[in-house]
Amino acid sequence: MVREEILKRRDVITKTPILQRIAAMKSELRAAGDEAQKLRHLPAWASQLMAEQGLYRFALPLELGGENLRARDQIEIVEAASAIDGSVGWCTQISSEINALIIRRMDPSLISRIFNDWSVLVCSGHGPANGPNPGREARRDGEGWRINYQGSFASGCHNATWNFLMGAMTVDPATGQPAQASFMFPLGEFEIIDTWDTAGMRGSGSHDVRMTERYVPPEHLLPFRSLGPSEMFENPTYRNPTHAIYNKAAVALGVCRGALDSFIELAQEKTPWGAGSMLKDQAQVQYRIGEAQATLLAARTFVLDTQDRLEAHLGPLPSQGGRLAPEWSFFWPALLACAHAAQSCRQVVDMLNNTAGTTGSRMDSPLERQLRDAHQAANHALISYRHYEDLGKTFVGFEPRANYMELTRA
Repeated sequence: MVREEILKRRDVITKTPILQRIAAMKSELRAAGDEAQKLRHLPAWASQLMAEQGLYRFALPLELGGENLRARDQIEIVEAASAIDGSVGWCTQISSEINALIIRRMDPSLISRIFNDWSVLVCSGHGPANGPNPGREARRDGEGWRINYQGSFASGCHNATWNFLMGAMTVDPATGQPAQASFMFPLGEFEIIDTWDTAGMRGSGSHDVRMTERYVPPEHLLPFRSLGPSEMFENPTYRNPTHAIYNKAAVALGVCRGALDSFIELAQEKTPWGAGSMLKDQAQVQYRIGEAQATLLAARTFVLDTQDRLEAHLGPLPSQGGRLAPEWSFFWPALLACAHAAQSCRQVVDMLNNTAGTTGSRMDSPLERQLRDAHQAANHALISYRHYEDLGKTFVGFEPRANYMELTRA
């Protein structure tokens, strides 16, 4: 599906395991996170470095120049990047994720066109628009569609080569219903609207994207259920309805690990004002470090275990005896684990920041940024506290809400 050059490039970089690649880039990624705080998006040099080392391709199949990794490995990669910097980790997860999601039901000819670019990065703005916008209209225009749309949360858009829009987010004026197609826009056909002015994940560049009177030709169309389970690629990740969910949990886990490492370093250096001993010598601090480690590792294990079980349950392609979609009993624990990880990590980072005292509030303290990033990660709709109620209802006899297992956004 892609040029031999792409496959050879993958073969060269994978001689070094990807976690080692990330470790080797640690100083650069940390500098990228600092610069991203000022720019409110990842700097171009950093995005290119990440692309060169395969941080946007690892979830793709081998035939597309990817590493064909399953959920566990993807989680560990995103976690490692997020421990260095939350925004860097967020861009790692969202770009690798969307790149892998859009191929699920995409025509092979379009797959080849998009992924013959080693540095491909697909963004998608599927949230409610911020401020004036042309609407959410998609109307038929010959064999293609004409789009007027603005959507928010298009993380990584400043470095994107394509933008993806799900038809479910649009309205077809001819029917009053969503357009029965999804859409791809190459670089130059989407506009970035500067709207991402946040505290947490400030460097993720999650601005709005706008398409005004943009024509989408038939060769750039995807099916309406563009993120439905794949029957083309064997890896169960391409049928896993929690793909976009476990990635967000991985960011939370990584930010929490980074905060715990930051606090342990601080505890070995700081003597609080008015205290007679260093933080590391105080029993209550030792207790909180132990509690934090236990909470983080338990949350992490819950996520990894449920993803392993879910993907083993899906197995090979249905044509080879596997499942196209999981049974509910395998889905709900995986979703619950991801929400639990995000909420638990937020609480741990809160506790560590509080234990650090005023130091944790200073802008030059890594704990200050990690506090903001932990809260922002836990606010994401896919891993928010609301899933406790949605799933809790099912334990007392209520039916799951319709299409709860349908992946409807990235």
